[in-house]
Amino acid sequence: MNSLTDSGALYDRLIVDRARTPLHAGRLEQADAQGEGKNPLCGDKTRVDVQMADTHISQIRHQTRGCAICLAAADLMAERVTGLTVPQAQDLSRCFSAMLVNEPASTPDTNTNTPALGPLEAFAPLRAHRARIRCAELPWVALKEALSHVDV
Repeated sequence: MNSLTDSGALYDRLIVDRARTPLHAGRLEQADAQGEGKNPLCGDKTRVDVQMADTHISQIRHQTRGCAICLAAADLMAERVTGLTVPQAQDLSRCFSAMLVNEPASTPDTNTNTPALGPLEAFAPLRAHRARIRCAELPWVALKEALSHVDV
């Protein structure tokens, strides 16, 4: 098994690297939409700024204060949804959540327009650590709120 699917590898190298050195952290001066996610139980907090170009997400930045899983999830989410349409980003969010609670069979159907999870599969081991799933989903909560303010 590789480190992406090893159920014991809670802190995959990609997760650790992105938590230490996020590539999409910060704010956007000209954000079209913003959203927040907060977990009062652990104190994790994420804010996302989204900039649209027609119907596609052109840029996304996050400000995240939280654990390594939350930080990495925010950064990898920002990277993965850039360039997608709002419906594609929403589908990807559903696939990500499904992956966290189901066995690996929850990958996107190749006959649909849903993008593959790609690097987000690094969070699959969280299935064995249910208490940490909320950490990985929090940035998606913020994205969902932001996208609810976008006219498509």
